[in-house]
Amino acid sequence: MRILLVQPTTFYPDKRILRSKTRWLLGLTIPYLAGLTPRHIQVDVVDDRLRPIPYDRPYDLVGITATCATADRGFQIAQEFRRRGVPVVMGGFHVSLHPEETMEHCDAVVVGEAESVWEQVLEDARLGRLQRRYQTEGFHDMVGLPRPRLELFDFRRYRVKIAPTQTSRGCPYHCSFCEVPIVYGHTYRRRPIGEVLEEIKAIVRITGLKKIYFIDDNLTGHREYAKDLFRGLMPLNVRWSCLWTINTSRDEELLDLAKKSGCYHVNIGIENVCPESIASIEKVQNPVADYEWMLKRLQERGIFYSLNFMFGLDGDQMTLFNETLEFLERIKAPMAFFNSVTPRRGTPMWDQLNQEGRIHNPDAEKYLGMICNFYPKHMSPEQCEAGVWRCFQKFYSFPSIWRRLFTPPNSYIFQGLPSNLYFHWAVNRRVDPVDFY
Repeated sequence: MRILLVQPTTFYPDKRILRSKTRWLLGLTIPYLAGLTPRHIQVDVVDDRLRPIPYDRPYDLVGITATCATADRGFQIAQEFRRRGVPVVMGGFHVSLHPEETMEHCDAVVVGEAESVWEQVLEDARLGRLQRRYQTEGFHDMVGLPRPRLELFDFRRYRVKIAPTQTSRGCPYHCSFCEVPIVYGHTYRRRPIGEVLEEIKAIVRITGLKKIYFIDDNLTGHREYAKDLFRGLMPLNVRWSCLWTINTSRDEELLDLAKKSGCYHVNIGIENVCPESIASIEKVQNPVADYEWMLKRLQERGIFYSLNFMFGLDGDQMTLFNETLEFLERIKAPMAFFNSVTPRRGTPMWDQLNQEGRIHNPDAEKYLGMICNFYPKHMSPEQCEAGVWRCFQKFYSFPSIWRRLFTPPNSYIFQGLPSNLYFHWAVNRRVDPVDFY
């Protein structure tokens, strides 16, 4: 039996397919699904962003993972394989949120986590009896997960030579714009630390890479677990990156352990500097008044960080764009990402906006965060989008880069300057830098 696993690319708003020779990072979903597949089955993988889809090869089954942003392209790929008589199964966040819509475009869907149903899907495909829907019962306990088959990928096509792994699924918080709690049933589950460490050792041995990024939505959602993990990482001599919440900085022991264990970058969903807006999305873990000293604790330890911002929330006034830039200049932030709020269908924020009649472009959820798909309270969608671009252009202007990294010179120069210069190049050509991830 031979199967193909596909990571679809995205469309630009004008429906052009996003292609590139390289991308920043390799995701975990496709290599993990390959690892979940029994070894007697031949597995081919393709990143649609980087390589043509091999439509003419003989496959017994095609599996496509889909986020909200990649769903339409995934549907297009599925339809072409089905036209050629090849059965297609789809899974992923978008499919779990909208299985009925997805079933219009493929032969079968997997709703929820794949571990308990994937072998059944493969066996049913082999026997020509695919069911329309495979529904996971409950949630996996995260014990005994297979190793992702990273050896199937050419890391030369990825700009950052860093290997993905996971320690947890879900998040202990319940932000109204986020689909993670919905898909994972408001659970936060963690792998046995010993299994995580053994997987990292195997990744280093097989790929030769000594940089790891944890794809967890919140690596420090359980702080004692995180501390034990960091202690276990110390002897491995790896460097690692992750996402965590800004209130992680309240625990100085955790920060010290993170640094000692090889942490070289954290991405933080700071979202907004307006307290009213933070309250409107129920992001209780983000105390705006404490942002500066919390980020200073990272700077004191030389932990490089990037911040995510979203605009168009209910407390956002037109002055917020300048206030955000002033905040970032004041703290000398090394990197930042700016977005319009793009709530997904199925989230509490979407439901509220839809009930209020404020959704004006439902398809915008399928693109990255440069399009505002609803009417903010205190600005137009167009003003919101223009403000996002202005933040990108001003933050990554040469004067801003100089002030943040060189006056005076700080520990972020060598790590931050290349990405700042790349973002300068991208935004001045009206290219969303996040496209390249």
